[in-house]
Amino acid sequence: MKMKLYCSATSPWARKVRVAVHELGLGDLVEEVPTDPYNATPEFLTLNPLSKVPALVTEKGEALPDSTLILEYLMTRGRGLAALPRGAQRWQLLRQLQLSDGIIGAAVTCRMESLRPAEFLYPPWMERQQRAIVRALDALEAEARTLVLDGPIRTAEISAGVALGYLDFRMPQLQWRSGRDRLASWYFTFAQRPSMLATQPPAA
Repeated sequence: MKMKLYCSATSPWARKVRVAVHELGLGDLVEEVPTDPYNATPEFLTLNPLSKVPALVTEKGEALPDSTLILEYLMTRGRGLAALPRGAQRWQLLRQLQLSDGIIGAAVTCRMESLRPAEFLYPPWMERQQRAIVRALDALEAEARTLVLDGPIRTAEISAGVALGYLDFRMPQLQWRSGRDRLASWYFTFAQRPSMLATQPPAA
């Protein structure tokens, strides 16, 4: 049977996995199941008690929550992504991965905070998240030349691409490209990959 990927078209965490599915050539083996984790079915809650997307059910019926865990599993099932190297470059890539995931986390936090009724908003919390995003973007800009475009990409590139795409989707007012020419140039090309085009979120 096919693997089932429970996901949302607007979730950056789910998009990371969806991009990886394309890059690994596993599209024919994975069925996407649109899921609203805020109105989860009993079936989904059994698969992922955390009620978050993405969640993957393997061919053997094993339920895997969390994008990091799912990516680790999928890399054992397909080829097309480069494994992280050893040595100093490994730690650089892992740092870039964490920075990108941190941008996603902070941007999702801002999005969820913005949905609160006005009387419950806490602007200092939003500002803290935005400052963290800006600092992480500056750090990625400083290392943008190490992000690859040719040949097999890595999870670091997927996370960076999805993070920047999510900022375009949910926080265009941040204008993240301003003063970050190298990162913007890299993303301009990376965003044209078939895996990225096929997983674009709907128009905001």
